[in-house]
Amino acid sequence: MRIFTYNLIFLILLPFMVARIIIKSFLDRDYLTNFRHRFGIYNEKSKNNPIWFHAVSLGEVISSEAIIRKLLNDTNLVLTTSTPTGYREAKKIYGDKIKILYAPWDFILFVKGFIRNFNPIALILFETEVWPSMIYLSEKRKIPIILCNGRLSESSYKNYLLFSFFAKYIFKKFSLVLAQSEQHVKNFKNIGILDKKIKQVGSVKFDTKNLKVKEPNQEKYIDNLILATSTHAGEDEIIIDAYSKLRKEFADLKLIIVPRHPERSGSVLKVMDEKNINAKVSSNIPNEMNILDAVVINATGLLNSLYQMADIAFIGGSLFSKYGGHNIIEPASNECAFIVGPYMRNFQDILNLFTDQNACMQIKSPDELISAYKELLNNNEFRINMIDNASKVVSDNSGSSEKQYSYINEIINYEISNSDNKTF
Repeated sequence: MRIFTYNLIFLILLPFMVARIIIKSFLDRDYLTNFRHRFGIYNEKSKNNPIWFHAVSLGEVISSEAIIRKLLNDTNLVLTTSTPTGYREAKKIYGDKIKILYAPWDFILFVKGFIRNFNPIALILFETEVWPSMIYLSEKRKIPIILCNGRLSESSYKNYLLFSFFAKYIFKKFSLVLAQSEQHVKNFKNIGILDKKIKQVGSVKFDTKNLKVKEPNQEKYIDNLILATSTHAGEDEIIIDAYSKLRKEFADLKLIIVPRHPERSGSVLKVMDEKNINAKVSSNIPNEMNILDAVVINATGLLNSLYQMADIAFIGGSLFSKYGGHNIIEPASNECAFIVGPYMRNFQDILNLFTDQNACMQIKSPDELISAYKELLNNNEFRINMIDNASKVVSDNSGSSEKQYSYINEIINYEISNSDNKTF
C-alpha cells in the first residue's frame, strides 16, 4: 500500500516533471537527449548481467570514479545519471568502456523497464540516492541493494523522520550501507538500518582518481589569481562585488568563476559587464589573463587544473542554506587554500576534518568574504600553513574506495550465491 501511494503521487506529479525538463532544456539541450530513458525505454541491452550503479549528478560521477574503476576489473557495469552535466562527465571519463544512460524516473513501470532490459545482479546507489521504487523492485527481484559512500545529513534525517512509517520500510530493504562517518552511521541506524548491515568506511572523495596533486615546488603560472568554484545564483554577485573591492588594494588581481551549472555562464558574465570588469566566457583553461581581469568557465572537468593555478579558492554552494556546499577535497589535494561559507551541511563531517586541523577558512556570512580573501592574499605564511594542513588531512583519510570495493564484492557474492535472481 505504501509503494502504491508513493507511485500514485509520483504519477500525479509526472506532468510537472516533464514540464520542468522541457524548461531546463532551453538552457541545456541535453536535458532532452535520450528523453525516453526517463520513462524506462531503452534501445540498449546488456548481454551480461551488469551491476547497476547510479550516480545522480556531476559531483557524484566524479567522486565515484575510483570505486567504479575497481568494480570494472571484475564485472560488467551500467552507469546511470540524472543530469546532463553528470552524463557528459561520465562519457568523458569512461567513453565506450561502459554503458552510460539516464536513469528512469522512480515510477514503478519505468524502473521495471530498465530492469527488464538490463537484468542487473546488484543495485549500487551513491551517497544520498534513496529511490523507493528502485529499492522496492530490486528487493522483490532479490537483487542486493547497496548504498555506497552513504551520507545522511541532519536536515535529510529530520525530513525522513517526518515520514518514518515509509522511510523505515524502504531503508530496511538495503543489503548494505557504507557510511562516511560515525554521525551518518547513527542517523542511518535511527532510520531503520540494522547494525549488521552498516559499515563506517570514510569517504571515497579522498581517493578521487583524477585529482592531479602538484609536484613539489611546481610554480603557478598566473600570479594573484583567485577562484570561485561551483557557484550558484546569488553567490556570483557577492563574489564579483568582493573582487571589485579587492582590486582597489590588489590592482593586478585576477578572478576566475566556475558556475556549478555551465549554462549560467552568460548571466555571470553580464554581472561582470555591469561592474566594468574586462571578462570573457571560456570553455578552456584561459591563456590570456594578461589582457583580461576575469574569466567565466562554461565547461566541466577543469577544476583540478584551475586549483593548481590559483592561490586561493572560494567553494560555492555554501553562502545560502538551500545549497549545502560542494567538494572541498579537490582544492585541498591540489594545494590551493580555500574558503567556504556557513552552509556546508552536505559535507559537514568532511569539513570538520579540515577545520579541526586549521586547514581551511569558514566565514560566517557573505560580508566576511572580502576579509577572508584579503587575509590569505596578504599572509603567505598563514596560507602555506593552511595548505600543508589540508594536504595532511587528505593523506590521513585516503583509502575508503578500497574498503568499499571489498565490502561490495563480499555482499554481492554472498547474496547472489544465496538467492535466485528471478526475472519479471
